[in-house]
Amino acid sequence: MAMLKAVPAPFTKGVNFTNWLEFRRADQINPELFTKQDFVNVKKLGCDVIRIPMHFETICEGIADYKIPDSIFAILDNIAAWAEELKLYVIFDFHNNCHADSKTSENVEEVLTPIWVQLASRYKDASGYIVYELMNEPHGIPVSLWNEVIARLFKRVREIDTKHYIIAGGADWNSFEAMKQLPDFHDDKVIYTFHFYFPHTFTHQGAGWSHLERVIDIPFPYSADRMPPLPENPTEHEKACYAAYPEQGTIAEVERFFDQYAEFSQERNAPVFCGEFGSFAPFAKHEDRVSWYTIVTNLLAERGIARTSWDYYGGFGIFKMDWKAMRERRRMSKVSFPEDLDMDIVKAMGMNTELF
Repeated sequence: MAMLKAVPAPFTKGVNFTNWLEFRRADQINPELFTKQDFVNVKKLGCDVIRIPMHFETICEGIADYKIPDSIFAILDNIAAWAEELKLYVIFDFHNNCHADSKTSENVEEVLTPIWVQLASRYKDASGYIVYELMNEPHGIPVSLWNEVIARLFKRVREIDTKHYIIAGGADWNSFEAMKQLPDFHDDKVIYTFHFYFPHTFTHQGAGWSHLERVIDIPFPYSADRMPPLPENPTEHEKACYAAYPEQGTIAEVERFFDQYAEFSQERNAPVFCGEFGSFAPFAKHEDRVSWYTIVTNLLAERGIARTSWDYYGGFGIFKMDWKAMRERRRMSKVSFPEDLDMDIVKAMGMNTELF
């Protein structure tokens, strides 16, 4: 039986530029944290898309009507110009708080609508390389309510801008089950999105925001001989993770997810897009990360599903970093391209390794 293929997206693979337009007010953002050269470098890796998470609620904190400051539009204008010049797709992603204990407000539409009206109005005539992602990982909000919100928001953006692709994601952290319940927008430029971080115990080991800070050195695939002992006085969450991992941590369990994404794409006659996937580097064995990325990237590529890995410079990224020293200094290390690239990870992600 032939493998199902997804409807092609306009782009194929890329990365997320994180920790730039996130977590900070407009006056705290460094406009040169990423420069045109970073976009050029990603293009050299054989990528054709960059996803840019933006915390507009924080950026516009204290500003009436969520008016986007001129300083932020100056950054976005540059990005739009670079995208057109380099023929590199760029996704403007309305990002949000994704801490494990966070929750999307049921009034989130009051923020989303003014932000997207401003963005769509400003970039409606920009090159087709700009893509809009209406919201990242809504969660804690009822699926039915979110579906009503995104239906209205999608319609509002389309009233302003008929040119650009729009990415729509479901509630429950952009899960596949919630994606299946999204409205059919009957639009020839809609892309449905999901995220993939399975098994979570492996991909988020050591991550404090996921309550896994003491769960480290988890192997992939699962191996009883390589499993570390449970942390001392384990929490219920830690015990549950360890109990489930012998089944969840298998290649077969990872593989079983992917045909359903292609099937959904065919049913909706629209592309699907894995906007985030990744493995947190500081506490995972390098060879296990390489194995996980190789498997997941191949499964996506075989089905023609576009992808952007989380992330580029950060803790899930593609550069070699001294994680111990960084934890002690509590700040990111500077890295050089291409000298500091982790070529094993770059190759595992299907990117270009012929850079020297």
